[in-house]
Amino acid sequence: MKNPFKKFVGFWHYGVILTYMSVASAIVGCCLAVSGYPFYGGVICLWICGVCDAFDGAVAGTRKNRSEEDKLFGERIDSLSDLAAFGVLPVMIGYGMGMHEWYYVAVFCLYVLCALVRLAYYDVTEQIRMRDPNCGRRKSFEGLPVTNVAVGLPVFYLIAIMFRHLQGIAGELAPKLIMLGCYLLVAFLFVFKFKMVKLGVKGLLVAIFITVGICVTLLLVNIFVFGGIA
Repeated sequence: MKNPFKKFVGFWHYGVILTYMSVASAIVGCCLAVSGYPFYGGVICLWICGVCDAFDGAVAGTRKNRSEEDKLFGERIDSLSDLAAFGVLPVMIGYGMGMHEWYYVAVFCLYVLCALVRLAYYDVTEQIRMRDPNCGRRKSFEGLPVTNVAVGLPVFYLIAIMFRHLQGIAGELAPKLIMLGCYLLVAFLFVFKFKMVKLGVKGLLVAIFITVGICVTLLLVNIFVFGGIA
């Protein structure tokens, strides 16, 4: 059976479907976040992006006899999708929270720039590393991988919105300042050189389970103690 997608540029098969789903989720999340749904739109879509990214490599690895062009294409679109999902979408969540002032936008620019640098640096170092036929599987990362935002930012968000119930201007500023600290900290960790262990599939499942537990707990506290989610 002939492949109908041969007439189009790019590669269209199940090996890249999770990467494409991550991009779609990021765009939907951006639109919903700036439309006034930073949690039910932005954060949930960020989680979806995180799950897609966690397993896209494993799915792609099940395809046999991949051409060199196919492999390189997969690597490029993975980084490009990560910039949309874990670079742009997180700042749209902040913008959807009402962080509109110029100083917040300046931090957003810094955050996305650091994410871009981190992704480009990883691509270059990984390409050089793979030239060694005895390199084996990567066991650690240098700097914080941008995909970890899918874990950290929702936790910061769910903590930040608890402070909306403070009286006066504190209730307006506290959530934004907490998120501002989140963006600055994560941006710094993107480009700061430190070793971070790379998790396998089992490790990812454990990390996802723990993250879900923390987020569900914070979500229930927001709903039943503070009266809901924004």
